[in-house]
Amino acid sequence: MSQILSQNEVDALLKGISDGVVDTNDAAAAEEQRTDVRPYDLTSHKKIVRERLPTLEITNEKFARLLRSTMSSILRRVVGINTSSVDMVKYHDFLRTLPFPTSMHIFKMKPLRGEMIFIVESRLIFTFVDLLFGGSGRDDFRLEGRDFTAIENNIVQRVVKSALGDLEEAWKTLLDVNVKYVRAEANPQFAQIVAPQDVIMVMNFELEMDYASGKMTLCMPYSTMEPIRDKLQGSYQTDKRESDQEFSNRFREEIRSVEVPLVVELGNTEITGKDILRLKPGDVILLDQYCTEDLGIYVEGHLKFVGHAGRRRGNQAVQVSQVVGNGKG
Repeated sequence: MSQILSQNEVDALLKGISDGVVDTNDAAAAEEQRTDVRPYDLTSHKKIVRERLPTLEITNEKFARLLRSTMSSILRRVVGINTSSVDMVKYHDFLRTLPFPTSMHIFKMKPLRGEMIFIVESRLIFTFVDLLFGGSGRDDFRLEGRDFTAIENNIVQRVVKSALGDLEEAWKTLLDVNVKYVRAEANPQFAQIVAPQDVIMVMNFELEMDYASGKMTLCMPYSTMEPIRDKLQGSYQTDKRESDQEFSNRFREEIRSVEVPLVVELGNTEITGKDILRLKPGDVILLDQYCTEDLGIYVEGHLKFVGHAGRRRGNQAVQVSQVVGNGKG
């Protein structure tokens, strides 16, 4: 009761406020500041660890080299692949960046626990289909709100399973893993491999072709990689020269099996549209050179060789007589 103000003290305090002797701004500011304070639950978020993983980055580079060879063989086109650094984000933040539908392929890497995701950008899928069915891959494909067709799903699964084989091969120097394909998902909300607040490692691989480009993405939970964190942070154990030689040998073998169109040009001529409409079986078209002259041999539309026409074992043939330039390109 001794802390209760007397009437004289109350009157003096009110007079001091009205006269400006007592400053009330600090109390108002403190009250205003308290309204901006929000409660923070330390257990609701997991820490995003920012650290370099040099061994994992080198493994990704090796995976990119193997994948480049595989994609060039499948598509019969020269494919370039660029890697990016390992990024760490919350899983729910990553899912928000994905459109619907998204070609998501869930897989496991034994003995590591948990599931991982391999994502293929939609426009790449349409480019794959176009190239494999004889197109040029030049068109600007758009999904237009529809789901993937059975043919598109079959083709992309073939590509992804080949890519996962390369991933298993690339990881051998880091850890002897067994990669197993689990399932495909088109809706990101159904690909819940970890809790929304968990941290994942995101690795992007940019594919570049003549007339198209796109992205493939690897997503690995940080909790899955934590048991081998020391290996991921350590130095690479293999000799780089041996690794490069191994890649060169495999790339050389793969490139030899790639089929390319080869065309022998017998000659050229100019003809009017009117004459074309009048053409019928038995008509003769005069060319600008004799059949005994050198013929141009074209690879992928580029003049690479010169040769002579003839027959071999009852079939029409051409004998190469000269290499144009250095025969490369």
